[in-house]
Amino acid sequence: MNFSFSNPLGLWALLGLPAVVVIHLLQRRSRRQVVTTLFLLQQMRRESETGNRIERLRTSPPFWMQLLMVLLLTWLLAQPRWLKNDAVQRIAVVLDSSASMQAFREPALQAVRDVLDAVTGPATRAELTLMTSDTETASLYHGGSTLELMKAAATWEPLLGVHDFTPALRTARSLTGVKGVVVLVSDHATEEKPPFDAHLVSVGEKTVNVGFAGMAVEEKDGQWFWRAMVRNYSDATEERVWHAQAAGAKSEPKKLILRADETQTLSGPFPPGDVVLELSPDAFTLDDRLPMVRPAPKTLALKAERPWLVELMERFAHVRMVEGSAQADVIALETNGDSMPSATQHACVFLPSPAGIAGNLVYLKGNIVAETHPLMAGLNWQGLLVRETPPLPRTVEDRVLLWQGERPLISLRQTKAGARQLLCHFDVETSNARKLPALAVLLHRFLEGVREEKLAPEAANFDLRERLKIAHRVNGPELLFSGEKVPVNQARLLRAPSRPGVFDIQQGDASILHGAAHFADTREADLSKAKPFQDLADLEAAQVETTHEADPNWRLWLLAMLAALLASWWWSGERQPEAAHA
Repeated sequence: MNFSFSNPLGLWALLGLPAVVVIHLLQRRSRRQVVTTLFLLQQMRRESETGNRIERLRTSPPFWMQLLMVLLLTWLLAQPRWLKNDAVQRIAVVLDSSASMQAFREPALQAVRDVLDAVTGPATRAELTLMTSDTETASLYHGGSTLELMKAAATWEPLLGVHDFTPALRTARSLTGVKGVVVLVSDHATEEKPPFDAHLVSVGEKTVNVGFAGMAVEEKDGQWFWRAMVRNYSDATEERVWHAQAAGAKSEPKKLILRADETQTLSGPFPPGDVVLELSPDAFTLDDRLPMVRPAPKTLALKAERPWLVELMERFAHVRMVEGSAQADVIALETNGDSMPSATQHACVFLPSPAGIAGNLVYLKGNIVAETHPLMAGLNWQGLLVRETPPLPRTVEDRVLLWQGERPLISLRQTKAGARQLLCHFDVETSNARKLPALAVLLHRFLEGVREEKLAPEAANFDLRERLKIAHRVNGPELLFSGEKVPVNQARLLRAPSRPGVFDIQQGDASILHGAAHFADTREADLSKAKPFQDLADLEAAQVETTHEADPNWRLWLLAMLAALLASWWWSGERQPEAAHA
C-alpha cells in the first residue's frame, strides 16, 4: 500500500482526545474570596458552586490547542511511511533440494505462496527469484510475476542427499542485495539462524517411513544372490507388504513386520534378467522401490612374462591371463630399459634383479617421499627396503610418484598415444615391496584406471544421481541414454537417473552400460526429526522500512506541537488586570 504506519502501537495515543474532553467537562469547586471592591467581579469567570460535576462543554483556545497536541503526538509516535517512487522489493526463495522434501512437497509450495502474500505489496514492483539449494542447476524463475513463479515451483524435484545450503544462500543474497529478503524453505529447523541473514520456514513434520536402506548382489559357488536391507525409521512397530518382480513375473506378496528402528535383511537367488523389489508405499516413496542388475564389470586381459608377475597380477579381481600381447589390455614385464613396451600399450614395468645381487646387501638411504597424486593418496611407503640398483631410463613423459632421497622409485608415464605405463625403478623381487599393502593398492588403482578407459560393455548398480564414468569413442556417434540423445562432449556430465529404475547407455550399436539406480541415503529417509518452524515475524515490518520513506516534515510537526503547548499554557494562565486609576 502507498501509506502505512511503521509503529501502529503509537495510535493508542489517540486516547488522549477523549481524556482532554473529559478534563474540560469537569468543573472545579468554587472558592470563597473576600474582596474590597466590586469591580473585580467583572473579571471572574462563572464556576460551579456545587463542587465536581459534569457541565456543558465550553470550548476555548487552550482546549483546541490540547487536542492539536494529542493529534500531533499520535502522528509522530505512529511513524507514518509513504511508498517510495522507485520502490522495488527483491525477494529470493531457496527451496531445499534434499530428498526428504519429497514427503513435504505440497506444504513447501504452500509456504512459498504464503511468503509471497506476506511480503509483496500491490503497489510495489517486485523482483522475484526462485532457486533450489542445488548449486549445479539454474534458477527456477527470475522475474516479477507471482503466478509465473508458482508455475516454475511446480517443476521442483528435491532429490539430493545431505548438503550445505551456504553456497545457494550466498547466491540468493547477492541477487537481493543487503535490504532484500532471502527465505529458505526446508523440513528441518536448525539450531542456528541460516547464514546471510536468511529467514527459515520449515514445513516438516514427524513422519513414519519404512524403506530399503541398501543392497548387494554377490556370487557364491557359481550362484548369484541378492540381499536388501529394509529399515523402520519410526519409534513404533510398522507393517509393510513387499514383493519382487523379474522377467515380467511378480512374486506373491509377503508381510514384513519391523519393530521400532529395526532393520531386516531380505535375500534370494538372482533370477535371469533384472530384479525389482517393491514395498507398500508411504509418505516417502523414493525408498519404496529397489531395482537391481547383476553386476558385470569389464574384464582386463593381462599378460605377465615371469611366474612371480603372474602370481602378483592374477590376484586382482576381474582379470584374466592371456598369452599374446595383442590380446592383452595390460602387460607386466621385467626390463632394464632396452625392451620397453610400445607407446600404445598399457604396462607395468619392473626392474629385474641384477646378476650377483645375492651378496650385495647395500640398501638405499634417504627419506622416502610420495608426490601428490591420486595413485599415491593415503599410501604409506615408509617401511620400504630397496637395494641399490641402476634405475630405469626416464623420459620427459614420466612423472615421478615416489622418491628416496634424489632417486626415483616409482614413476608414471603417460604416452602421447594415450597409454599409461607404471614404472618401478627398483628390484621388486629382492625388496620387501610385496609385503607392503601400498604396492597392492597402487597396482589396483592403476588397473582400475585402465579398466575405466576400456571400451567394453558393463553392468552395475548405482545410487540416484551418482556420477557415471563412461568409456566411449571420442570421435564416435552420439550416446543414447535410455533412448535420449546425449552429445559425445557431454558424456563426462552424465549421472544416474534421479528416480529408482533401470537404464541403458549405448553408442551406435554398441552397448556401453546397463545399470540400475536406487535410493540409499538413510539420513534423508529418516523423517523422525522433521518439525515445523518459521521466523517471519519481522519480515513484513522490514519490507516496510525498505520500500517506504519516513515523513520528511516530522521536525515541523514537532515544532508545531511545542508551539501548541506554549499557546495552551499562555491562554490558560490568569492575566493580571490592569492597574486601577487612583
